[in-house]
Order: sequence, then C-alpha cells, then structure tokens
Amino acid sequence: MSTATGWRAVPSAAQDALIAAGVLVVSLGLPVLDGRTVSVAVTLWTLAACVPLLWRRRLPLISVAATGTVTLGSLWLGAAVSPWAALVAVFSAAYHLRRDRVLLAVAAMVWMVVVAVLRGAPITPSDVLTVAGLAVLPVSLGYAFRLQAAQARERERNRVAREVHDLVGHQLSAIRLQALGSRKAGTGADEALDTIAGLAGAALGQVRALVDVLREDGAPGLSEVDELVGNMRGALTVELVRDLAAADPPEHIQAAAYRIIEEALSNVARHASAQRAAIRIATANRMLTVTVEDDGQGGTESEEGNGIRGMRERARLLGGSVSAGPRDGRGWRVRATIPLDGDVS
Repeated sequence: MSTATGWRAVPSAAQDALIAAGVLVVSLGLPVLDGRTVSVAVTLWTLAACVPLLWRRRLPLISVAATGTVTLGSLWLGAAVSPWAALVAVFSAAYHLRRDRVLLAVAAMVWMVVVAVLRGAPITPSDVLTVAGLAVLPVSLGYAFRLQAAQARERERNRVAREVHDLVGHQLSAIRLQALGSRKAGTGADEALDTIAGLAGAALGQVRALVDVLREDGAPGLSEVDELVGNMRGALTVELVRDLAAADPPEHIQAAAYRIIEEALSNVARHASAQRAAIRIATANRMLTVTVEDDGQGGTESEEGNGIRGMRERARLLGGSVSAGPRDGRGWRVRATIPLDGDVS
C-alpha cells in the first residue's frame, strides 16, 4: 500500500487531528531547536491557533479566520506565536474551497500586512510586495494541489472508460459469435443461451468493478432514491425512511450513498428471494448512515462478491465503512457509514 493510499484510508477526523498535532509540534519545536525557551503563554496561544485546524475541511474559511485571529491576538498581547497554523489553514482552504479563492488571497495579504504592523518594524513599499507574495503563496499552492488531484482523477476516469470500452466490445463480439455459431451449426438454443448468459454475466461483473472507481459530476443524489424504490415496485415492497438534518449532505456523499443503496437493492432482487426491504437514511454526529435490510434468505458472511467489495471501496474512499451480513433470524443487512466531510481528494 502506498503512503497516499494509506493516508486516504485514515478517517478524515483523524487526519485533521494528526495535521493539527503536527503543526503544534513544529510550531513549538522550532524555537526549542534554536535554544529558545517557550513560555506557557506562547504554548497556550499556539494550542489555540492549532485547534481550528480540526474543522479546516468542513468549515475552511472559518478555520482560517479563527486561526488568523488567534495569531494576531497573540502578537497584540506580546506572546507571539509561529504563523505555521495560519499558513496551513490558508493552504487547506485553498485546496478544499470550490470558490472564494480570490477573497482568501486578499484576506491573507491584509492579514500579513497587519502582522507586520503589529511586529512594530518599519514597512517599506518593497516590504508590502514581499508580504503580499508570501500571503498568496499558500493560496497558490493549495489551488495547484487541487488541480493536480483533479487531473489525476480525470486520468483515472479516462483509463477506466478505455477499459470499459475494450471489455464491452470484446464480450459483445464473443456473444455475437456464439449466437451466429449456434445458428449455423444448428445446435440447441438452450446451450447457446447458457453460454451467452455466462459471457454477459462475466462482462457485467467486470464493468461494475471498473465503473465503481468513477466519480462523475452530476451523479445521482438522495432525492433520487424515491425513483430507485419506485423501480422495484411489483418485484419487491420497499419501505424508505429518511432522518436527515436541515442541510443536505455534500453532493459526492449523496452520490456514494445512492450507489450503495442501488447495489444493495440489486443484490436483494438477484439473490435474496425477499418479499420486503427497508431503507433508512439518517445523519447524526457528522455521519451519514445508510441501512438496507431485507427478509430474504441472504447468504453467509463469507460470500462477498464484486457488489459488496464495490460498496466497501466506495465508502472507504470517503473515510467510511460498509458492513454486510445476515440479520438475526432471517434476512440480510447492509449498513454504510460515511463522514459528512469525507473527501477522496
């Protein structure tokens, strides 16, 4: 497992805590390396400046504002702290924000000028330009890293699209040859149909495994689960319960939840011999929980096909998890938990 993959496997809240702790250690450790003593007041101010990094992903602008305000307050009261926390907050905001980066850059420049003024040193025009450049640097780096991540995702989408094209073309050609060959040879239709069904099933499984890694703009959201349930009408009775907060989850979280529900219902229809299913979608403690239960025969916990593996991977990429297994008594349960601030990037 690569370092990047291992880091993405860490829950987002734990990532934020580790980053905040790392900035705290660096901010307090660098003066010690120079042989300087860090006072209790500076330690407390530094800790206060690092705490807003815990919500740098969910509320990036508020994290920047809080960290910057604490840093300025420490300067004003004579217990100046290192600007590392503020720089990391600005970098992170530039990475996670979809817009408002110009506002962020302007605010960072103003903040740097105020820091220079509070330090009491004379400011020349060249100093203002230097300060402005230093302020824009973390914004530029954060945006550059975001573009790099987007390009990597685009390359992956293109790679998967090519593989799907090649796979589908090959399998469809094989199915056509089977049909033509059976007709020419005059063999039984049942044998030919069995072979075609096997080829189609193999192709479907491989295509699903490939497409599961894709995240596309305009992906379905939780509002479309009603249509998904309606499509099961006549084959399965489905109860849908929503318990969501006022704010909708982010679009990519909704898309992942929709796909998990879609795959879970498909598994019920294919394998469970179920008559009823229940879907519950709820948010609590910054987590989205999706549960799909049925009253069918289900299977054993050791039976895990591409569908369940795809659900697990989709949730894992967002810092969540999926459990799937038999219920007490009868039926099968799939439960996914995804942080509302989960982001593959």
